[in-house]
Amino acid sequence: MRFTYNFDNEKNIQDKLGQDAEIPAVVHEKVTKAYRMIENRTVVPKQAPRDPWRWMKTGGKIAGGLAACLAAAFVFCVANPVMARELPLIGGIFEQLQDKVSFFGDFADKATVLEEPSGVSGNTDSEEASEQSSSEASGEDGADASGMAYTKTSGDLTVSFSEIYANDQAIYLTMSMKTEDTFPETMVGLDGKPIMGLEASTAFDFKESDSPDGNIQYYNLEGAFLDDHTYSCILRIDLAEAAKDFSEYNEQYDLMTQQVLDEMGVTQDDLDDETEEGYALLTEFVNTVSERGGALQSYIKTIEIPDSFLLTLDISKVEGSIPQDEIDPNASAEEYYELSTYTFEGGWSFEIPVTIDTTQTETLEINETNENGIGLKSIVRTPYELTVYELYEEGADSDSFLVALDADGNKLPYNESNGNTNNFAIQDRDISTVDIYILDYVQYMDELKGEDNYNNNETKPEGEKWSDLLDQHAKYHTTVHFEQ
Repeated sequence: MRFTYNFDNEKNIQDKLGQDAEIPAVVHEKVTKAYRMIENRTVVPKQAPRDPWRWMKTGGKIAGGLAACLAAAFVFCVANPVMARELPLIGGIFEQLQDKVSFFGDFADKATVLEEPSGVSGNTDSEEASEQSSSEASGEDGADASGMAYTKTSGDLTVSFSEIYANDQAIYLTMSMKTEDTFPETMVGLDGKPIMGLEASTAFDFKESDSPDGNIQYYNLEGAFLDDHTYSCILRIDLAEAAKDFSEYNEQYDLMTQQVLDEMGVTQDDLDDETEEGYALLTEFVNTVSERGGALQSYIKTIEIPDSFLLTLDISKVEGSIPQDEIDPNASAEEYYELSTYTFEGGWSFEIPVTIDTTQTETLEINETNENGIGLKSIVRTPYELTVYELYEEGADSDSFLVALDADGNKLPYNESNGNTNNFAIQDRDISTVDIYILDYVQYMDELKGEDNYNNNETKPEGEKWSDLLDQHAKYHTTVHFEQ
């Protein structure tokens, strides 16, 4: 069994909650068990992560992955807010939501409307037409029977896609979901967005699937409820990650992890043993793998993305997090999950044509490592995001955490729809200068994180800025400049 953990952690929970609250030990234990149970619904596909500690560094900023939803439910629950502006049922979602998502920016002027094929009654701004298509779409078994390309019904849920924009880093789709009954009460984060997500497999006609089971991922959704029946959002699909060939990497990763198991004289079952001894073995295993795994990045190959291609998106589940007033500390991980989650099971399959806009992507090739064998491969900027790619030499310790500071010295926010902490939102920040820090993971969690450190550094005196603290402890640091 390959280690593909993509779990949450205390830092990720606290970042999402906007506070550094103490989290009881029982919560840590239950969260860990819950993540182990539901690790296959995380945002990283069923292939080995880029570094063996990725399970500690991904997914947590996004309280929409149900693992993160579960963690957030331990700490707070909030009633569903009423939108200040009414959202359209299907059309114009970019215009209404583009400034309400973590990767915000001007999508509406760049997006293309997904038009139904000629002769098919397609997407419309009319609620009555949507209800009609929903009724017509449901066959006796609940499966879609409408023949519509971008509106599908399965069971009680109708899913529609209406607009698209894509660059060589991500695909952004506007999405609307409508139920015949009402959506269950849904927990929201401190940002006011309902905690929702979906499980889906993706296929791209320019590459073969990385897994015989399909490229199944869990996607965090950022959006809002129009009413009790309708949820609208923007779905972000990581195209840069999809354009990677992990086949050789996976082979090397399997060989390396098996070698570590043999050296330790243990089996996978020993690591899965949820006892103190089992956790100690797991920690030793992960520490060893983290020292060796970074160099395997050279086996990840990049596939050229064509200007146009076909995306096949098969949605198998839509899930939301249910507010919980109290959590029984004696409940099992399975019980936590059942209490904290509602699910629409179904099958919503779409084939969506994609055209790539490369005119606004800037790539800085770094390709350097320091005396510790740690560094950066490249940095990619789009109008919405900054993505930083780490680089580790053989033997370098990849048990690390990535932080980026804007020109004011404040932490760049993570993209909440992306499970990786190497992807940052940049729209309202001065990124003429960006400082990139690679830090020891444990030290970051124990000593360096904290809201008082993160923000308002432009007003702090020299010697007391967060950058001063990071400079003292960074395993790697570099400064880059962009034209605004």
